[in-house]
Amino acid sequence: MEIRPRNRREPLGSQPDVDFPPVQNGIDYLLSVTDHLTHGDPPEPRDLKYAILHLQAAVEVLLKARLQREHWSQVFKNPGAATRVRFESGDFESCTTDAALDRLAGIAGVTIADKAVKTLGVLTKSRNALQHYGLTTSAPAVEARAAEVLTFLMEFFTTELQPDLSIDEDKLVQRDLADIRARLGTITSYLKQRHNEIRAELALVADSVVECPVCAQFAVQVGFPDPQCSFCHMGWVHSYGLLFDYLRAFDRPGQLTEECPDCGHEEMLRQTRVAAAPASPRTLCFGCATSLGPQTATCTNCAALYEPGEDDPGMCPRCLAQRFEKL
Repeated sequence: MEIRPRNRREPLGSQPDVDFPPVQNGIDYLLSVTDHLTHGDPPEPRDLKYAILHLQAAVEVLLKARLQREHWSQVFKNPGAATRVRFESGDFESCTTDAALDRLAGIAGVTIADKAVKTLGVLTKSRNALQHYGLTTSAPAVEARAAEVLTFLMEFFTTELQPDLSIDEDKLVQRDLADIRARLGTITSYLKQRHNEIRAELALVADSVVECPVCAQFAVQVGFPDPQCSFCHMGWVHSYGLLFDYLRAFDRPGQLTEECPDCGHEEMLRQTRVAAAPASPRTLCFGCATSLGPQTATCTNCAALYEPGEDDPGMCPRCLAQRFEKL
């Protein structure tokens, strides 16, 4: 933030001008986020509320600051209707965060990892829920999500915005950046400590531990009637509730669940990442934790799921056994 001193020719009692260029504005929002997240131990609900709101504001400002450097018309919702007069007066509707990400990739050639895009999407949903409907979630979940977004934005600033700052602009943001990095370190240390506390507990069951729909940490063990996240303590009344939130949180609302061959419940989900091998998704039952490999097949006789071998006959072991009995 830059507050320009009053000109001697201005009348006494006049207020100083408040000047918030886009990059400085975004960095100031980030400073506010770290202030709120480190204000108490743990942070108060009000601090978490403003951390979410200001973090989303920082995302929008910094992404659009980079987009603006490509061309000022790109920050308009409809670039074809952009005019310089409306841009300079701020009298226009700007593009959404999703549109900004698409334009950065397609027009500016800025590569943003899929994980970061998903994390930013979850943040947007949380901000919208908080601003329009109210939001109930766990404090550790907010801190975990915020740390991910903060880390992304710091890297984004360093690679995409800082190189084009003037010497004076860079000096203005450096002090705030130092504070942000120090406080982000405090938040990250807390997260590492929490992970260390639950690591031993979950290591023995890593094959049935999935990502939490709330905090996105690998910390929810499936196979229980009322599952709970070991990291953020979010709980579900039934495994169906966890499965519903999981599909919604990870942008898979249209994906169908299938009947589990062991428990018979329709809670089997393909392409599910587990803590033991995140890079090799498998078919997992959220009800009883039955797990099938990534090459899950459907029995041509009874439509049950099964894990095929090298010489797959196209049938599950049960149907195959029944056929041999009849021979």
